[in-house]
Amino acid sequence: MQALADACPRTVLAFAFVFGAVVGSFLNVVIARVPAGLSIVKPGSRCPRCGAEIAWYDNIPILSWLLLRARCRRCKEPISARYPAVELLTALLALAIVRRWGATPTAVGFFAFAAALIALAYVDLDTWLLPHEITWPLLAVGLASPLWNPELSFRSSILGAVCGFVVFSSITLLGEKVLKRELMGWGDAWLLAGIGAWLGVEALLPVVLLASLQGAAIGGLLLLQRRRHGEGAASSSPGPPEVAPTAEAEQQAPVAGEGVPADGDWTPPAHAVPFGPFLALASWLLWLFGPFSL
Repeated sequence: MQALADACPRTVLAFAFVFGAVVGSFLNVVIARVPAGLSIVKPGSRCPRCGAEIAWYDNIPILSWLLLRARCRRCKEPISARYPAVELLTALLALAIVRRWGATPTAVGFFAFAAALIALAYVDLDTWLLPHEITWPLLAVGLASPLWNPELSFRSSILGAVCGFVVFSSITLLGEKVLKRELMGWGDAWLLAGIGAWLGVEALLPVVLLASLQGAAIGGLLLLQRRRHGEGAASSSPGPPEVAPTAEAEQQAPVAGEGVPADGDWTPPAHAVPFGPFLALASWLLWLFGPFSL
């Protein structure tokens, strides 16, 4: 496979970009349906506004959204830029991975890791939840990742998973049992365990520190923005970029797309941001460009 990459790198890179965009289109389905407990297989893709089934020629990643001018062919209602954004992000990560590791099993494994993190990041932005349907498989596959990642030992992978879970679960228990408030969700603990399994125990501290700096910076900017806009703006809960709810989500929840867990009364503070996306971003940066890249 590496010989193929050396012989026709442009072809391989083009394939990686297109394949990444196709996977990104599937991730949009995962992001919309997994939190609602819906099948990611059936039914096929539908307009998030009118529920009409989307034809294959209107479901070409990135391109169809542009050709249709971000509107449904049937109802003419706008389709959020979130959809092509996820497809483009996945395509660019696939391209970066193949450029870094070539057409190798290591690249395939890391692309699966990147795709799972994209899904988790966007689900967390939408719902403040990190579903076990994604975090547990991420952890399980990560523990096997030394099979295709020669730079990672099974010892480092196992220690990374254990230490990652212990660190964040301790923070969660401290908040629940001692401070009587939520400091960290259990989903974050499972996510960090998965990241530790994929990147090794050595990467945990840099990932957490970088994610914390990013989260503090964004949270501070949101708080400053709300103070500038006065008390009325400050009282509104921050949310993800506006996304048209899927027809499936509209059937499952009274208010689709809001970032509040359905099984509790907890609501995030006005300046709060979910931590999952920052853990994902820190993992990408350190694994692609930092000391833990191969």
